[in-house]
Amino acid sequence: MSPVTNEPEDKPIVFLVPDIHDLQTGGNVFNRRMVAGLRPETTVRAKTWAPDTRPAPDLNLPDAELVVVDSLLARHPDALRAVQEHTAETPMILLVHYLRCIDPHAPDTGGVAEERATLGVVDGAVATSRYVKQALVDEGPSAERVQVVRPGLDERYRGALPDRLGCDGPQMLTVANLLPEKGLQSFVDVLYALRDRPWTWTLVGDASLDPAYAVGLFRRLRAAGLTDRVTWTGPIAPEALRTWYDRADLFVLPSRFETCSLSTREAMARGLPVAGYRVGGMAENAGDETVGCLVSTDGPRSLRAALRSLLADPMARAQRGRAAWRRSRDFPTWTEAAARFREALATLRARAAGAAP
Repeated sequence: MSPVTNEPEDKPIVFLVPDIHDLQTGGNVFNRRMVAGLRPETTVRAKTWAPDTRPAPDLNLPDAELVVVDSLLARHPDALRAVQEHTAETPMILLVHYLRCIDPHAPDTGGVAEERATLGVVDGAVATSRYVKQALVDEGPSAERVQVVRPGLDERYRGALPDRLGCDGPQMLTVANLLPEKGLQSFVDVLYALRDRPWTWTLVGDASLDPAYAVGLFRRLRAAGLTDRVTWTGPIAPEALRTWYDRADLFVLPSRFETCSLSTREAMARGLPVAGYRVGGMAENAGDETVGCLVSTDGPRSLRAALRSLLADPMARAQRGRAAWRRSRDFPTWTEAAARFREALATLRARAAGAAP
């Protein structure tokens, strides 16, 4: 009888993700898609980590090929250094969905210094847009240490587009969790100034991430007398989200900063014109197409004017929605995004090891 041999398991790629990884956020969707896309060719393990309550040694990390760190953990540079001490020479790569230190509208307090320290701890970074790559380089890492991997688009968004030239008032849609950085409370003032126009607004998003902010948003809507025009759905599972895009006539994202915005790309693929601020990676989503109205962040007046124009002109909405759809044809699938992610990790790992690119 031949002796039984146990083939050594390939070294895994370990994802360190925050304890909110089960919620529907763009970053969490991206993480889950990359984990799924790397499998089965690569062993991947995702580990939830709350550094404030769980010391690095308690993670029991395996002998890994790479450690990929979600940027929500970037405020814990000392904890990440401790992870490095327990993973020998394993490169650590930061996956940047959002950092306050690259957000020009974020105050220079509350974790910014820690994030900048983390950029000196990790061996490289993956950014979700060219904007984020340049912003990271401006913070110190060399361009060679930052790779760009844009979000993919699910095939469910590629189907035939709905007819939106009905007679009812325009339906606006926002897909964003109820957080201060999404600009939702100030958007109520924009809606109040447009109350002479016929419209409804549907907000899809989770209120549990910042309950106090959500309460303030609902209070503000009541004070403005707009609750009869507004529907809040709560979080919607990705497989059901297309229905909400298809019911809408106009996608609005009042964030003052976005690294990329997965929801904007999904809305464009469903033929929705986009209104919002020209910030972060939003302009890259549009490319050379006039996909709606992306305005400067010098105040709500420009967004209010853009919305008034689009609400009053269904043909303009249709034309810009078609432009958004055309642009979305260039967005990668999640399979293509995962392949690019694999290439990016290989490049960063080689650089960390001092190998030629």
